[in-house]
Amino acid sequence: MSPSDQLLEQLLIFRCQIGDRDAFAELIGRYQKPLRYFISHLLGKSQITEDVFQDTWLTVIRRIHTLKKADAFPIWLYRIARNRVYQELRKKRQLLTLHENLEAPSSTDDIIFSPDDVAKIHECLEKLRPEYREVLMLRFLEQMPYRDIAQVISCDLGTVKSRIHYAKRALKQEMEE
Repeated sequence: MSPSDQLLEQLLIFRCQIGDRDAFAELIGRYQKPLRYFISHLLGKSQITEDVFQDTWLTVIRRIHTLKKADAFPIWLYRIARNRVYQELRKKRQLLTLHENLEAPSSTDDIIFSPDDVAKIHECLEKLRPEYREVLMLRFLEQMPYRDIAQVISCDLGTVKSRIHYAKRALKQEMEE
């Protein structure tokens, strides 16, 4: 995001914090597609995606006045969405135990995908564990830095790095199958 876009978004957040309904509509418009994608892919093909999406925005509307730093909005938004998704997954007992103490491997080789693989990647993302899907989507679709991902998912930076490594490995394995 360019510095001018960041400044415009911060202004938009401030307008939302004082109750400007038009600003909320614009903010929702900016984040609607990527947030819905994030939620739907964490939940898998679920009928509750829209409910979680709307519940996320209701929480944002109710609590935006508590946001202290406007530039932290994307982290805050995705954290709210993630928490709502995991609440739903816990209700359905689909949540897998996370391995928080995994160490990041020493190799940092990135897997490179051609543009022709995009549809296959999206299909294979659906098959990954939720904690792998979320880090891949935040890193590569939302282009969040590792430290921001760590804040969204409430874990250490090392855990984010290892999850991304193992998620890329799992995605590669799915694509090869």
